[in-house]
Amino acid sequence: MIIRDITAPNPGAFTLSGTRTYLLGESAVIDPGPAIDSHIEAVRNAMPRLTTILITHRHGDHAPAAVPLKRMTGARIVAPRGVFDDTLVDQRVSGGDTIPIEDESLEVIATPGHTAEHVCFLTSAGDLFTGDTVLGEGTTAIFPPDGSMRDYIASLRLLLAHNPKRILPAHGPTRDDAATLIEQYIAHRLERERQVFDALAGGATSAASMRQRIYPDLDPRLHGAAEIQIAAHLIKLVEDGRVIERGDSYAIQSAPQ
Repeated sequence: MIIRDITAPNPGAFTLSGTRTYLLGESAVIDPGPAIDSHIEAVRNAMPRLTTILITHRHGDHAPAAVPLKRMTGARIVAPRGVFDDTLVDQRVSGGDTIPIEDESLEVIATPGHTAEHVCFLTSAGDLFTGDTVLGEGTTAIFPPDGSMRDYIASLRLLLAHNPKRILPAHGPTRDDAATLIEQYIAHRLERERQVFDALAGGATSAASMRQRIYPDLDPRLHGAAEIQIAAHLIKLVEDGRVIERGDSYAIQSAPQ
């Protein structure tokens, strides 16, 4: 199957060069992108035989263009529960499902973490469409309470177990080192978790004080985002029974006597 892509004109701190909408063969797209008229028109012109619109998750830079594209073409929308309501979605998918697209069959892999409903799509050749679970460069943001660091790390390990060959992310360049990249993502998150735990052990009790230790030279404009990521790690550590929450502060869980 021929795979092409069109990048939406929505560059930014979280979208990098913009959202990549993938064109599969002559009939399907993955993550149609934001509701930007020029992008919708570009996808429509590139896919005159569009019949299937697949969506990884509900965020505004991934899903909204599905609605006008469906109206223009009659294409069916295929998405996990949590994306749009049932009046718009023609087929709900979950982990383990397969979606036939022309001469290919896409496996649906449930990858909660970035959002609760996030899924990825894997071809038989090992091409993995990762949405926001793995980016072509940089790291993925996890924003609690919808985002879960514990789920996210488990999802990365699940993707690794599927032995993908190539990463086709929604943001950033295509990567041919799929396994290595996913391993780096896991190692990065575990190292950040260690840093958070060490900051706690060193006397920091809040996300803000931990940020000062972990990111001492960070651009002040990014302080808030960094503290949210630290909070996501703290929630995981609480869930793992290693840390306890005391109002607005945290402490290491004492070993039972």
